[in-house]
Amino acid sequence: MENNKNTKRNNLRIRKERLGRRARILAVGYVFITIGLIWRMGYIQFVEGKKYAQKVLQSISGKEVIIHPLRGTIVDRNNKVIASSTITYNIILDPYQFLNDLTMEKQQETYKALATFMNKPIEEIEQTVLLSPNSRYKILVKDISLEEKEMLGELHLSGIWYEQSFTRNYPRGQFASQLIGFYNKEKGQYGIEQFFEKYLKGKDGRVYPTLHQGDVIMTETVSPVNGATVVLTIDEVIQQYTEKIMVKYIELLKPLNASAIAMNPKTGEIYSMFSYPYANPQSYTNLIAQIGKDSWYSLSTTEQAIKLNEAWKNYNIHSSYEPGSTFKPLMVAAALEEGYLDPDTFVVNCTGSIDVFDTNIKCWDRYGHGKENLSQVLANSCNPGVISIANEVPTDIFLAYMKKFGAGELTGIDLPAEEQGLLHSIKNFGPVEKATASMGQTFMMTPLQLITGFSALINGGYLFEPYVVSQVVGETVIYENTVDIKRQVISNETSEIMTKMLEQVITNGTGRAAAITGYQVGGKTGTAEKGFPRNPNKEILSFIGYAPVENPEIILLVIFDEIPPQINVGGQIPRVFSEIITPVLPYLGIQNQDLYTPILNVVTVPNVIGEDIYNAIEILNKKSLTYNIKGGGNKIFEQYPPDGTNLPQNFEVTLYTDTDNPKELVNVPYLIGLTIEEAKEILGESLKIEGAISGEILSQIPKANIKIEKNSKIIVQTMN
Repeated sequence: MENNKNTKRNNLRIRKERLGRRARILAVGYVFITIGLIWRMGYIQFVEGKKYAQKVLQSISGKEVIIHPLRGTIVDRNNKVIASSTITYNIILDPYQFLNDLTMEKQQETYKALATFMNKPIEEIEQTVLLSPNSRYKILVKDISLEEKEMLGELHLSGIWYEQSFTRNYPRGQFASQLIGFYNKEKGQYGIEQFFEKYLKGKDGRVYPTLHQGDVIMTETVSPVNGATVVLTIDEVIQQYTEKIMVKYIELLKPLNASAIAMNPKTGEIYSMFSYPYANPQSYTNLIAQIGKDSWYSLSTTEQAIKLNEAWKNYNIHSSYEPGSTFKPLMVAAALEEGYLDPDTFVVNCTGSIDVFDTNIKCWDRYGHGKENLSQVLANSCNPGVISIANEVPTDIFLAYMKKFGAGELTGIDLPAEEQGLLHSIKNFGPVEKATASMGQTFMMTPLQLITGFSALINGGYLFEPYVVSQVVGETVIYENTVDIKRQVISNETSEIMTKMLEQVITNGTGRAAAITGYQVGGKTGTAEKGFPRNPNKEILSFIGYAPVENPEIILLVIFDEIPPQINVGGQIPRVFSEIITPVLPYLGIQNQDLYTPILNVVTVPNVIGEDIYNAIEILNKKSLTYNIKGGGNKIFEQYPPDGTNLPQNFEVTLYTDTDNPKELVNVPYLIGLTIEEAKEILGESLKIEGAISGEILSQIPKANIKIEKNSKIIVQTMN
């Protein structure tokens, strides 16, 4: 019995000891766990407190907000705005705040106001909130004006705020469109907008939350840096003249493509650059409006994509072509420079063709030009004459000069995606290839390559790198272009001979229509058949000219690609040059050289900005200037050329008003050189012809390119 009691007492003692050990172990474990938790809490609070506070902060306040900078302005050489940016605002909705912080009454108040402003059903805006209940950032409307923002602000709506943005403006529409390019809401595309993106885009600003003084939530703002101003070498007035005349002849001649470049031959500065087909950067993808609804929908998807790309292709730098006879003077200069040609003794007899190896190459004049000296070869654009000169020049030297003048080499212009052209290698350059190359065929150049090479011909022999941007300006001048001479191609002596000799093309040769009263002009016509085999119905017609001959200040190249064969061109390409350059020369301050031209024939353009139309017309009439009204408003808000410009009497001043074109005035087209039947077809029902019933028109009253009332008469004289 006693033993049983002792056993029970021992068992009880053992159990108590075990429980005590367990309790002590648990107590120690609890102490360690407590210490660990305290340490972890301290670590989180003091070591990673800022990190977790930021996470909490972001969950409360949403992500950091970007402040978009204003994209930089593009201006011409005289600081006339070509592309600019206007501050706009995006309406931002905060769905999380809507659902968690606002009463139903406040929600409905905001919904109703937004629905009215956006012209949308309330249900659509409610759906935007309900689809993203935890979102802190939803863009409801983009690009509202400051006035619209202030109007909404007066309603004190809850749950919305405003983010600054901008819209890109091209106030002059299609003005130099392929040169300028466009902004596609994300970045610049094509032209200046693309090439100078890093300067134009600016730097984003930020508004983001931070933690200050322990647990105080604040916001910190980094201001945006607006884009810089890009200053072009383009002169708005010269560009306007170029575009106006080119458009006139495009409507008349209906080419597949057309282009024009005006440049300072002594610096490489581009004054104007035109390319057709053209596009409008303000509606950069809306080709339906530009080419016509019916025409657009008649195209396949692939054809539509090609059209979009073509609309933004700058023919001057993105297209290579065979320059034709405009290249002939460059080859002649090479022969002169190397001593293979004596300009005083050279004589050739053109019989209408010349045999080269096993090929007979014809002259454009099938009957031949007979005996010619060097000036006559160029004036007549004689193929056998230039081939006979090329035959005297060794092949390697011939090719070397083609390269020296810039063929097959990028010009280095500050525009994207310049085409390099195509040039023969010496192993593929046989006698026939050499002969045809001397005529400007069987190799490819861009228009820009040709005009820079031709400039070396007339500027003392120097090949310049052309450029269209003179400066990029922020708070200071960030970038400044300088005149860059790539190399000297020919001597000053050879350049002087060629510069004077090419005047004969205008006075006695194929470029007579390029003549300008009171100025000495030099230049060269060009015709090149397209395709392999050659298609005589597909030609590229061009003219390159310069003035004044004694000291060239401007050079201009105009090109018309593939004019329909049924259209009678009749030497009109040199006339395009003349009509563009005629007002540009006095605008540049180049004095009329005709001693018999009375001083009174040159007048100073008055300022008519702010005048009503009738006062403006009266002021211009008193100055013996004509006018061209753009728009149908009552007041003049812009004029070209600007006041202070010296122009010949009877020259046209373009006046801009603020609405659509007036319907009662129509433009007088250029009719000289056309038959009566052709003129009537162009005039349609808008104007009538009097004075002759048949023959080729020699003169017209009133002259071309002035506005007269619809149904007015044009009096013409003809050659029967």
